Amino acid sequence: MFKNIIAVLIFLNAVSVGSFAQKVLQDRLEQHVEVLASDSLEGRGLGTEGHYKAFQYILSQMKAIGLEPFEGNSYVHEFFYKAQLVHVNGKNIVGIIPGFDPQLKDEVIVIGAHYDHVGFEILPSGTKRIFPGADDNASGVAGMLEIARMIIEGEERPKRTLVFIAFDAEESGLIGADRFVKADKPFDNSAIKAMFSLDMIGMLGKAKGLELKGWETLADAKDLMARAQAREEMTIKKMDASIEMRTDTWPFGKIGIPAIHVFTGLISPYHKPEDTADLLDYEGMAKVTRFVTALTLEVANTAELLPIPSFSLEKVIGGKAFQFGAQIGLGNSHNRHVQESFRANGVFAWEAGLYGNWNMTRNLQLVVSSLIDSNGSTTPYFEEDRLRRYSLTIPALIRLTTGPSEDGVGRAFVGAGAYFRHHLSQRLPEFAGIDFVGPAWEFPDQEWGINLQFGFQVEKLTLTFDWRNALTQPFSLESRPDLEVYNRNFRVGLASAFGK
Repeated sequence: MFKNIIAVLIFLNAVSVGSFAQKVLQDRLEQHVEVLASDSLEGRGLGTEGHYKAFQYILSQMKAIGLEPFEGNSYVHEFFYKAQLVHVNGKNIVGIIPGFDPQLKDEVIVIGAHYDHVGFEILPSGTKRIFPGADDNASGVAGMLEIARMIIEGEERPKRTLVFIAFDAEESGLIGADRFVKADKPFDNSAIKAMFSLDMIGMLGKAKGLELKGWETLADAKDLMARAQAREEMTIKKMDASIEMRTDTWPFGKIGIPAIHVFTGLISPYHKPEDTADLLDYEGMAKVTRFVTALTLEVANTAELLPIPSFSLEKVIGGKAFQFGAQIGLGNSHNRHVQESFRANGVFAWEAGLYGNWNMTRNLQLVVSSLIDSNGSTTPYFEEDRLRRYSLTIPALIRLTTGPSEDGVGRAFVGAGAYFRHHLSQRLPEFAGIDFVGPAWEFPDQEWGINLQFGFQVEKLTLTFDWRNALTQPFSLESRPDLEVYNRNFRVGLASAFGK
């Protein structure tokens, strides 16, 4: 009986200590956000006094927590860039927890969060409208600072070196992260084995789970996740092997470094004055912070940390080696008779097949499709008869995209390229006028042409509008060697990418 009482007391004490630690963490996170998203910081816009106050606050916190300087005695990675006609001085704030393992300490894990926001605007009345940026991204900075504190104050030391970075100029185009990747620094990019970007982590309760885009670029992602979940349970809504292009993961991911976006979703008032500190879920933020601390320690202390085979410095393209999917299209096909300036009536056309997408850069894609399609036209001279063809069509296009939209959901693009078509079947019905036009019809098996396209991509779905103009003729007649006829096609297509 006495032993049972002791066991219950120990359990209750553990629960009490855990609850107290949770409350302390919540309070610290809330304090960070209230400072960074306060009106006195005026939205942390570049070049403003509020931005400099945010810089000073984060720097003082890194020092107080016990992070070591990034280089020499400095915590600052300074860079310059041109914004329109103004040269801007940007400052990343960097602190380090050195790894203790003799073999692994030269490998690096980056934990980052951008601290800039969009600032304020002057209304016609002369008053300032401030964009506080509580969720975007005071929440991420708060989480990053407390992850560093928990690891420094905890019993488990990291084998790999941990580099904590408050990135600047993310809202101006990921400039701080990009300049850090390109900078001369105490370690090469090849030493960076993984990167976490905490960007908008303040809405866990409403999101009902956490997103970890890019997690599956790690070869042992499944085992690492299982071990982290054993430490701190977390509902994961989404994780995949693609790199988010709208946050600081992109400059790392595009050169083959596994980069994970830690995110609770676009639930808060994004880039609006209503993104205030009082709206955030601090209990949820504490859960995210503890869970990412567990992930960080698992990644830092695993024996070997490698990317998946298709994701490396040599192979990664656009945050993802390749993307595949299925597509369908409906439209119209007709022949254009050049000499007579005659356009035959069109016939209903369709297509279906597969595509592969190679993101060459942030704004350029190579897309190749393999399609079975129907095409054709009414015949010359006799509109009641139709030439119907079933073909294997292979378009190859270069797309110029806008990059992700501001909210990260979609983008528009235009494309141009060529297509090859091999006709599997060609059918021309018997008709009364065959003797008039002559018996010697020749139907080539192949066709070449140009393909123009524009469209919109929203997450996995892509809507396309295609124009295909043949450069070779669909048929020839002995009686009309001068005849020039070219097939024209229009399609409205819908494509869906495979995978998560």
